[in-house]
Amino acid sequence: MYGKKNNSEKSLSRFFQLIRDLKPVLFSHHPLCDKYSNHVYHVGKYKLCIGCFTYYPTILITIIISVLFIEMTLQNLMVIYVLSFIFFSAVILNIFKLTRYKFLKISSKIFIGIGAGFFITSAIFLPIHIILKIFMIFEINMYGGIIAFLRTREIEKECLKCPYKKNWDECPGMKEIRDKLYKHDFREKKKVKESIQYEKSN
Repeated sequence: MYGKKNNSEKSLSRFFQLIRDLKPVLFSHHPLCDKYSNHVYHVGKYKLCIGCFTYYPTILITIIISVLFIEMTLQNLMVIYVLSFIFFSAVILNIFKLTRYKFLKISSKIFIGIGAGFFITSAIFLPIHIILKIFMIFEINMYGGIIAFLRTREIEKECLKCPYKKNWDECPGMKEIRDKLYKHDFREKKKVKESIQYEKSN
């Protein structure tokens, strides 16, 4: 019994250590680099990802306001369902890379968040089968996944323009974090020289 408790404490301790190591990027979701200063809100010493800290709160606020101020009649639900796609169209700003401008980036996340909020509200209250409701929620998750994919590609392209070429072991914006992860055995350094020698011998 004591052994199990000791293992649980160790696992919990490791988890909190990982959180401490990742703390600088836990809410920024971007390398701590000047190139990404327009991708985050600067709140004191903290950096908060514009995408996440605009998109998700907007969804929640939209759902709350919809429930409080919109009568959930079939007609109104169909209207907000259609409106959700109109607001979703703001993703075009991402596709055409206009979100490199901070104002448009924030605006697009607000519009997409409103669209998601309307879509979820209609999914919950429309008089349709529960399976269709689940499917609609799944759809919005897929849409969020597409946005996340576009954002990841944008970060990768930005990093490849940098002299460090995504080498986060040397990148000033990530090196400190990576060093901590190596130090506490959350990552294992790749033995680059050995792998090169192996490839040459084969």
